[in-house]
Amino acid sequence: LALTPRAAEAAMASHQIYIRLKRGKQTIFVSVETTDKVKTLVKTVSELTGTKFEDIKLLKDVDKKHQADTTEEDEQDDKAVRQDLDPDRSIKSYAIPNTTVIYFVFKKGEDQWEDISIDEGKHTDSKGRH
Repeated sequence: LALTPRAAEAAMASHQIYIRLKRGKQTIFVSVETTDKVKTLVKTVSELTGTKFEDIKLLKDVDKKHQADTTEEDEQDDKAVRQDLDPDRSIKSYAIPNTTVIYFVFKKGEDQWEDISIDEGKHTDSKGRH
């Protein structure tokens, strides 16, 4: 079976990836096409959490080393830099690789969003030791 050049290009333009959506102790695993819009992920979070679409924001970590305006001081700062994801952009436009973690937060006021809170699953014994 031979594909036309246009069909071959379309087949290569989109592929399926897995994304982990995280908030607190909750992780949602989703499979999406790279050509899907970010709003697909927001809709999934909305349906699974019972939260209104407009009250959900997605963020991803940004690699500081690839930012043009990064200073040496910024590179030493271990606090993560995060980027809000526009629901109308495609997943591919953010160059999101397979198995990426995307954080989701909920609106907590008129124009306020909760902070990202991730439980990394550090377990302690009954005496509080790691």
